[in-house]
Amino acid sequence: MPDGKTHRRVGAIAGAVYAGCRAPTEAATNLWLESFGGAVGGSIGGGLPDLMDPPVSPWHRSLAHGVAPVGLLGVAWMERLEEWRSRLRAEAARCSALKSDATSFARVLWLTLFEWFCRIASGALAGLLAGYVSHLVLDAFTPRSVPVFG
Repeated sequence: MPDGKTHRRVGAIAGAVYAGCRAPTEAATNLWLESFGGAVGGSIGGGLPDLMDPPVSPWHRSLAHGVAPVGLLGVAWMERLEEWRSRLRAEAARCSALKSDATSFARVLWLTLFEWFCRIASGALAGLLAGYVSHLVLDAFTPRSVPVFG
């Protein structure tokens, strides 16, 4: 049975890969930042089901592990994901453009950090979902499997 550490590690890998695959046209630096964000989001997403349904026994799996409720939320998340990521990418591009007019080091630093934050957050949104799904996939291959409805 996978433990929390395994769920977080696999979630981080799934999140990084998924976020990277969702950003094929981004510049190399932006791709790396979004993939890093995907790893962070994936690690968090990989642990979420057990946070919501604590593993106090092998029969702990309930609504947060249910294929149907998680599937419905996943579909809703996917419908909005590109809109959210587009907004974050646009804000990152705006910060990048503003750096050329910045006159102080502090302003350039702030704009750079905020640009990176937007890129990492964009990847984290994709990674969170991938990490959550990876948790369910790992649990599906245990003797208890995952419930359909919770």
